Amino acid sequence: MSKTIELWKDTYDPETLAEKYGLTVAQAKIVISSNGPSKHGCDVGAIAFRRALEMRSKTPTRNDSTRPG
Repeated sequence: MSKTIELWKDTYDPETLAEKYGLTVAQAKIVISSNGPSKHGCDVGAIAFRRALEMRSKTPTRNDSTRPG
């Protein structure tokens, strides 16, 4: 069973990670939970998460695609 974020040592608290990478606290908790307690893992995970968010915001939706008429 995994530990809750609050019980991990030597990691980011969600607020610090969120501020550092421009994430919401909820997003930071996802990054921390997904990447384990390693600060390095959280840094890499946060960068990947941000890039995924940026890519998603630039991807046209079905309604935005070019369609005739």
